[in-house]
Amino acid sequence: MIETEIVFVDWAPINSKSDIRGGGHIRRYYAWITLNKMVDTVLPFREKSGNINWKAVRHMFKKDSKIWVEYGCGGVAHLFALFASFIRSKKLIINVHDLAIQQKYVDKSPSFLKKIRLQLVERLLLKRASTIILVCPGLLDYFKPEKNQKIVIMPPGVGEDELFMYPSDKIDKKNKIALYFGSMRRQGAILSTMELFSKLKGWKLHLIGLEEGEEILERKNVKYLGSVSHDKLAEILSGADAILIPYPKNDYLDKSMPIKLGYAFKSCKPVITTILRGVSKYISTVGLEDNVIYVEEWNLSSLKEALDKAQNLNIDADKTIEKLKPMTWEPRFETAVEIALGTSRKTHDRMEWI
Repeated sequence: MIETEIVFVDWAPINSKSDIRGGGHIRRYYAWITLNKMVDTVLPFREKSGNINWKAVRHMFKKDSKIWVEYGCGGVAHLFALFASFIRSKKLIINVHDLAIQQKYVDKSPSFLKKIRLQLVERLLLKRASTIILVCPGLLDYFKPEKNQKIVIMPPGVGEDELFMYPSDKIDKKNKIALYFGSMRRQGAILSTMELFSKLKGWKLHLIGLEEGEEILERKNVKYLGSVSHDKLAEILSGADAILIPYPKNDYLDKSMPIKLGYAFKSCKPVITTILRGVSKYISTVGLEDNVIYVEEWNLSSLKEALDKAQNLNIDADKTIEKLKPMTWEPRFETAVEIALGTSRKTHDRMEWI
């Protein structure tokens, strides 16, 4: 147990997998449970109700406390963390889920003031950090680390207790199921994929995730399952015949590594994905190229061809699970905490992949 006090700046803490409803929640969950296992005192910035925990705010300004920020977690939280870092000359530990640059891809009409605020606060938080944990190296294209900062690259993973092949209980044997899970707000990519499937026979498209402002209308062979808790995901994935990652190519999505990647491969089902640099980098890192079918452009002919290939793709489940073992969240977050707090017995470079 590390004898220190950490103020955990986030939305309301996620204590259970049943409370995980999105990709970013997964990293927040494992950061929270790992810190509580390794550090003797961890205070959440927000209560379970979502209200600010004023005791934690007071402790942010204590001389010896440390501040761990789950970025982004709301403008008020960001400002408190910044204020404490300047008042007490504290260096922050920041676990980055997405940078402000993503706002122009998911927010259809951000105001000028909002864009300025996001960029300014983000730059200040990154500048005040002693350790920055990133989901992929591509995010380094959007800021330049300081010479004395530690950069930890932690690509998407899976939980240690999730590394098993979930038995399939698929009822509908007549139709194949292609599954997409994640954000529906992908510049119309999900809506266009739904349109493509409405023209296919022998396949059904199942969608999982929050609507996030998109209008998801079910069709004859398109079913929207809504948002499901993370602890139910493995069971749903087991009934699929292919997993889709139909993201469009833009500067941000081309470099990013979606949190879903570990779970998409853990399903041991064929993964059909757009050719994106971040995704292909992840695939080569884990060595699962044989589980993937790349699509240059999402149209009816390329989708039909990819789905035909998926039916003939023989995936070795044992080999897949074995290759995902180095990507388990728990030991990697333990390493990240040790690096951030300077308690690791190993010698780490200024930039570390874990």
